[in-house]
Amino acid sequence: MVPLGSRTKGLLWLALVAAAAAAAVPALPWAARHAPWSVERALAGLIGGAPSSAACDAPSDPASTRALAKLVQRLYPLDAADAQLPISITVLHGKAVNAYAALGGHIYLFDGLIAQARSPEELAGVLAHEIEHVRNRHILQGIAVNLLALGAVGGATGADPSAGSRLAYLLLTMKFSRQQEEEADAQGLQRLARAQVDAAGFRAFFERAQKMPEPPPILSSHPASAQRAELAAHATGYPSRPVLDAVEWQALRGICR
Repeated sequence: MVPLGSRTKGLLWLALVAAAAAAAVPALPWAARHAPWSVERALAGLIGGAPSSAACDAPSDPASTRALAKLVQRLYPLDAADAQLPISITVLHGKAVNAYAALGGHIYLFDGLIAQARSPEELAGVLAHEIEHVRNRHILQGIAVNLLALGAVGGATGADPSAGSRLAYLLLTMKFSRQQEEEADAQGLQRLARAQVDAAGFRAFFERAQKMPEPPPILSSHPASAQRAELAAHATGYPSRPVLDAVEWQALRGICR
């Protein structure tokens, strides 16, 4: 028998590890959905989220934070299952028309998105979508898949895949799968209906974002599609009531000023 060279052995080992990782991927969504919330919160503490200096945590008008809290409370929690996964909403300085969900129930919302929204119902539609990413544990699923890939490469090459900076970057640049986006859209619209929030705001915001000369960051991770428009168009026929009054909405729009 001809002995295998070190390069060949390394390639065979990498192939075996990659095959094992691929076999494990289908089980990750189930595992992520059933992982203890305390585990995800602990992992969030290790990786971190947005820089604290970016947060609009000291608005000049306290009415703005009250308005945000009122809008969020309209959407979450709606039942006992929601209450088991507490969330937090942090508004960030920045002109980016963007929002994203992170580990441990943290949702980050850029001031630029608030400025782009034309009604509290539009903002509620975006947040409902992000909330469903949290509830369905999509972030943990994505982190698990990427860690599995990094671990496979590290195991085969001897590289260290656990650097905190790499994990933080991975979290900030992670894209959800088409299935996860569709799930967040459908269940986000269901959440709006349960909260009696007019889903026309959801439809209007994403339709307008799609028509912007330069697509905003939120569309890079939440791709608009004909399916989304059709789904939103059918989210009608239920009673709705205003989320905020005009004074509260104006206060919320000034939260970073």
